[in-house]
Amino acid sequence: MKNKISLININKLKNHEMVCLKRLKRVKDNLLVKGYIKNPVVVDRKNNIILDGHHRVAALKQLCVNKVPAFLVNYQDKNVRVFLRRKLKLAGSIKQTVIKNSLSNVLFPSKTTRHLIKNRPRNINFKISKLFNKY
Repeated sequence: MKNKISLININKLKNHEMVCLKRLKRVKDNLLVKGYIKNPVVVDRKNNIILDGHHRVAALKQLCVNKVPAFLVNYQDKNVRVFLRRKLKLAGSIKQTVIKNSLSNVLFPSKTTRHLIKNRPRNINFKISKLFNKY
C-alpha cells in the first residue's frame, strides 16, 4: 500500500457515518485556528467512501473548500481493518455493510466504526488555503 496523498474533489466523497454537531464545531474551530489539516482523510479508492475523517470533511465543506487531502486505499486490502465500536447486527461483514450502507445513503451513527490502516500517513499539516479552487 503506497503512502501517497491525493487532493480529491470534496463533493465526490460519500459518508458511511453521521456527524456529531458538537464534535463538528470543535473540529472546524481547530481548523480555523491552526489553518491546516493535520491528517489526511482515509477514503476507499473504488467507491470514494470516507473511512476516517467524516468530521474533517464536514468542517471543510462548511469552510467551502473544493478539495481535501486524502489517503486512498483498497478497502478490501488485508492491511485495512475495521472494528465496530457499538453492538450492531450486520447481515454480512463489516466492510460489506459499510459499502452497502454508504452507497444507499444509510448512515451509521457517528463513531460507529474504527478503521485501522497499516502505514497510514500522519502529520501532513496541509494548509487549508491550498484547498480552494483558484480561478
